[in-house]
Amino acid sequence: MLIGSIGVPGGGVSTWAGNYKGGIFHGAPWHGPGVGGFINEDPFHPLRDPDAKYTFDNQRHTVHGEETSYWGYGDRPLIVDTPAAGRKVFTGRTHLPTPTKVIWYNNANLINQAKWAYHIIKHVNPKVDLIVDQQIEWTGSAEFADIMVPANSWLEARTLEMGGSCSNPFLQVWQGGIEPLHDTRDDIEIFAGAARALSRLTGDERFGQYFEFSDRPEVYLDRVLAASFTTEGYTTSDILAGRYGEPGGALFQYRTYPRVPFLEQIRDSLPFYTDTGRLNAYVDIPEAIEYGENLIVHREAVEATRHLPNVIVSTSRFLRPEDYGIDPAEMDADMRQVRNIKMSWQEAKATTNPLFEEGFRFLCLTPKSRHSVHSSWAVTDWHWLWASNFGDPYRADTRMPGVGEPQIHMNPDDARDLGLAGGDYVWIDASSTDRPFIDTGDDDAFFEVARLQVRLTLNPAYPRGVTMLKHAFYMATPRTFRAQAARDDHRALAPTGYQSSFRSGSQQSITRGWAPPMHQTDTLFHKRAGAMGFVFGFDVDNHAINTTPKETLVRVTKAAPGGVGGQGRWWRGTTGRAPGEENARMQSYLSGGLIEVRGIS
Repeated sequence: MLIGSIGVPGGGVSTWAGNYKGGIFHGAPWHGPGVGGFINEDPFHPLRDPDAKYTFDNQRHTVHGEETSYWGYGDRPLIVDTPAAGRKVFTGRTHLPTPTKVIWYNNANLINQAKWAYHIIKHVNPKVDLIVDQQIEWTGSAEFADIMVPANSWLEARTLEMGGSCSNPFLQVWQGGIEPLHDTRDDIEIFAGAARALSRLTGDERFGQYFEFSDRPEVYLDRVLAASFTTEGYTTSDILAGRYGEPGGALFQYRTYPRVPFLEQIRDSLPFYTDTGRLNAYVDIPEAIEYGENLIVHREAVEATRHLPNVIVSTSRFLRPEDYGIDPAEMDADMRQVRNIKMSWQEAKATTNPLFEEGFRFLCLTPKSRHSVHSSWAVTDWHWLWASNFGDPYRADTRMPGVGEPQIHMNPDDARDLGLAGGDYVWIDASSTDRPFIDTGDDDAFFEVARLQVRLTLNPAYPRGVTMLKHAFYMATPRTFRAQAARDDHRALAPTGYQSSFRSGSQQSITRGWAPPMHQTDTLFHKRAGAMGFVFGFDVDNHAINTTPKETLVRVTKAAPGGVGGQGRWWRGTTGRAPGEENARMQSYLSGGLIEVRGIS
């Protein structure tokens, strides 16, 4: 905004390839409902003519959007009893969740990947009547589901699939090329089968009619293509025939290639999708003024800082945040994330996080892995072997959960201060008040399952006080924990066939759900997710909580030596060539001492 790098080629990506891709099949009042025609097709009057088109007339909004991240926050809104303002609801009316009674998901390892996963398993899921996991792998989520429904992989898909991404303009239509290896079904056929069963049980044929073209989903795909102005004129048959390029491929009808977000706003002077039509450095919505975020500010993290958490670092007289009378020393998670204290940087850097004083001195980052997508194929042998320094297809050390295991990166000087060596098994603990779950106790059998144990790898690239653990691995479960003792090979392999990446715990043992108040306002004016239109307040993914931040403060303690069977040091750490453990010759090599340069006459 300051240097003019918006709306110009090369100015930045400005897009996200995750849940926001619902907006790529875009609707508009002058064209059609886009993908909303499929999502909101009237269930009481489904379109039974295969040549019928989605229009606004055949839509019926029988769903109330709700952010799934509230389930990962304990299935509750953010309500705090404050000292000064009394009981205050920080979750806006447009965001308020309802108690979850049924969870049915597909294409997502939903429980395994949820922040605060062990809290969800222990305290939230028991209140859910039914959990259905529809998936192509047996994952940690399947371990805690009531029903597991096996789906075809993309390679096995019997009918057409269609998709795209926010970060590029490529539209793809494809179909699997091999026969299913097991007794599995395409996702749409699973839904259709459930719908037909409901018709048999109730006598109402409309359940089955809603999915009656499940054996030829191109009927639905063509309706979406025709209803979206980004795919105007396209049909699945033309795309598959290569009319627009490679068979099965086409370009979304965006203004630019590659995508240049906001080009229209800059080149054509169209309004931005804000209440003023401009990009703003100031926002005057009531919640932002109350929370002290009406100007662009820096906040210290709600937990992962060595200074006082959640402090607004500013000296601006235009920021007058409400602190609700909450004591700066208060460390209750809900109190902490709604407390608004403004300090100058000189004041803020003189404070200390109480957790830091309690020994939680390491910032732990949990980014995605390069060897799996979120968690897909995390324990496929080759991916697992590559994913850390501790891959071993022979499992010489039978303490390994499988052919690999996760690692935490730490600066070598920090490790030496703690008496740790590369390859040691270590415990990683976050605040015991709420992790791995609330009401944690060492005598709780589930605590043994949920407490995080990983291998230590020394990495000088990380600053002192900073650690990193990838978040794409498969969580330990009660079955995998018991299997290590029961199996002759001591693998963390459950009788169900589920393979855990960990001896105990997971990357989610140290994370928890959060509900940032500014993610829950009712007055924010913004564009709708999947169509040209505007909304105040909640919109799924676009203005909603997502349980961030995922960084946390942790304590690292030694669990066992890294040598085989717990005897001595991990052998690679004794070679003198490992990072942070270099011998004199390796140090000479790194400094160029082993190279002799001679002149050539």
